Amino acid sequence: MCDHRQPPEVQSPCSSGENDYVTLDQAPEIQPTKRRRIKLETVLISLGILVGVIFVLYGLNSGTTGREALGYPAEIVDISPAPNDRQVLSQTEISVNLQDGFEAVLVLDGIEIPTTRLEDFVPVAAKPGQQIELPPTAIYDQGNSLIRFEPTSGAVIEKYTVGVHKVKCIFWKIEEGRPAARSYEWSFEVL
Repeated sequence: MCDHRQPPEVQSPCSSGENDYVTLDQAPEIQPTKRRRIKLETVLISLGILVGVIFVLYGLNSGTTGREALGYPAEIVDISPAPNDRQVLSQTEISVNLQDGFEAVLVLDGIEIPTTRLEDFVPVAAKPGQQIELPPTAIYDQGNSLIRFEPTSGAVIEKYTVGVHKVKCIFWKIEEGRPAARSYEWSFEVL
């Protein structure tokens, strides 16, 4: 009868005899497996890849885009041309879209542009789709909280010169008035 309680190294195949066992002295020698040696080249390549992955993850987590990157105050929704824009055309419109409830004026290269409120200028009897000739000033549209200025004939600035131009938007809450005004400055470059 075979005794299956013995480990396989010690147990011999069952035979007809009753206690046929192989002693440990007779068991074949078990060789330990050889460990592969790690090459220095493989370690350096792995470390390089790990450092690269860490830099990519850090860059993705610390990158700022959109409004955060431009540094707009909370009261300003959008600006055109954007800060530090290059290759702006000489007749490009400057526009600042504000949060509701704010009013503003524009100062271009140190010159405050006269501002006309759109609701004060548009005739009451204007028909839908009727073309209206706007004055050569900055136009403030309170309904959209938008101020814009386009250099045209007869305006304080008829055309931008080639080079960098600085714009300052002075804005305030309508109910607080201009004495409580804040400002935001940026520049753009005309080609």
